[in-house]
Amino acid sequence: MDSKGRDQLALTEDFRVACTISNLKHEEVLQYFINRVSFYAFNGGEMEAVSLWATSIIVDCKKETGAVVEAVTDKKVQRISLKYILLLGDLNDNPYLSTIDKMKESIVLMKEWETNIAPIVNYPVSFQLDEYRSLVLTFDFNLLCRMNGVTPFQILQYFVSKISLARERALNLLEFVETNSCMSLFGMMKLSLTAKKNKIPIHLEIHKWYAEKLNLLDERLKEEINLEKRILVYRTFYTEWYNALRKNIN
Repeated sequence: MDSKGRDQLALTEDFRVACTISNLKHEEVLQYFINRVSFYAFNGGEMEAVSLWATSIIVDCKKETGAVVEAVTDKKVQRISLKYILLLGDLNDNPYLSTIDKMKESIVLMKEWETNIAPIVNYPVSFQLDEYRSLVLTFDFNLLCRMNGVTPFQILQYFVSKISLARERALNLLEFVETNSCMSLFGMMKLSLTAKKNKIPIHLEIHKWYAEKLNLLDERLKEEINLEKRILVYRTFYTEWYNALRKNIN
């Protein structure tokens, strides 16, 4: 917790490394995740892949933490929620609308739901990262946190703890084995956000140099059968890459 008694995220070294190498800010990554969480997707609606992955992170967090969902007892909240759950279900079942039209209409319905329920629920509107930075918590994000028995802090900490370039590369070096919802979202995020940014020349040189070294490292580590040893070597390599970028960050 911080000096004001608020839950404070522990940003892991792997998370910091992944963000810096991907040319992304910590708050930028976390806000992107929050913004893509969708109740419509959670309710079975057709959505873009990035929203499906973001939403599945909350479900995965609930399973891993064994969270217990508290029943909603307020009759008005129950009535309003049931109305919009049914409307969203009908929308998804509508055979005459395209997926894009359904997505657009779902956003309108979620806004209506938020407007009607906001005065009678105590959903937090923000999450403080530190003294200077905060995240905006969307209605969809808050709603799914409550429905899965987890807090925004738990979800965000879970997400941060699952981001690791070293583990992802070591695990899938010989053949694709698996990924997790957090790394899948992070991969899509890099494609979406990093492509819009201009790297400074020195960073381009650093990235080129380390990308070439990474390919050579891949070949060497294919002979290493111990997963944890591969992770350790990759982690050391990515940390060196991270430090090289940090030296030229300003």
